[in-house]
Amino acid sequence: MSPHPSRRAALGGVAALFGAALCRPALAQSRGSGPIRLVVGFPPGGSGDIFARLLADPLREELGRTVIVENRPGAGGLTAAEYALRAPADGTVLMMHTGSSAVSAPIARKVPPYDPVRDFAWVALLSEAPFALALNPRLPVTDLKGFVEYARARPGQLSYSSAGIGTTVHLAAEAFKDAAGIDVLHIPYQGSGPAITDAINGTVAFNVETFGTLLPHHRGGALRIVSALAEQRTTIARDVPTMREEGYDVVAGTYNLLAAPQNTPREVLAPVAAAVGRVMARPAMQAQLGALGIAGVVTSDPDSARKFVAAEIARWTPVVQRLGLAL
Repeated sequence: MSPHPSRRAALGGVAALFGAALCRPALAQSRGSGPIRLVVGFPPGGSGDIFARLLADPLREELGRTVIVENRPGAGGLTAAEYALRAPADGTVLMMHTGSSAVSAPIARKVPPYDPVRDFAWVALLSEAPFALALNPRLPVTDLKGFVEYARARPGQLSYSSAGIGTTVHLAAEAFKDAAGIDVLHIPYQGSGPAITDAINGTVAFNVETFGTLLPHHRGGALRIVSALAEQRTTIARDVPTMREEGYDVVAGTYNLLAAPQNTPREVLAPVAAAVGRVMARPAMQAQLGALGIAGVVTSDPDSARKFVAAEIARWTPVVQRLGLAL
């Protein structure tokens, strides 16, 4: 499942677009005052939560305002997204969207609760990160090929965990199941943290999550990463083959975007977007993200962020329809 061509187009020229925004000084009257609540749709411990907490302190330094990370887990990120849409459109509430809350959770519903493209004031596309598949190490297999053979011999007897129904990790895992021809039960959780915990303790056979989130557990022996859902091997674990190398054309990952409630004035968000760009350009920030396996820090202006979301919807909607995943 190759990235949709329009997705590449949305990313093209992003640096140039955002560079212009960075050159514009933030107007004092647009800086606002009081704390900013940065809403995350998953509990602590997942990749989106980790990213939000890395962003909060340097963003506070850039804006001169307190930035508080607020976790509102549930429904694959929809709970937080719907909360953010009801918040005041004055720049005091921002949402850290992952691929799930921005795209996959809405399109995985027969009646989408909101339009991801039109119903948010998009601020910036922040990052992308590839997924990985990790096995419980007590399984009698050590690689993806061995697991597929093991699962085929036990249809309906194994299960996997995800961060929730309709999340990008759920869709990616289902795409892998379809490509591999295996029958494995999906068990959804309210976030990455508990989903990973149950993969570690053996309640489920495997988990799909961002590479960097799973890597510490892999290195510590609690999980065994056997495949990267990336276009090429990741620099932080070059010994792990991609799914394409194993014969399954499944490429998937997540991303983090920043958004505000619909109708938040552009003049309110402009200094926020510029501050985010400066934060993302910091070498220390890039080093921290690189250590987490977040390949390629991407920054953009609001229009490019909106185009990226539209391209992702075009990419994943046929997958949801083909696999019959709509709820």
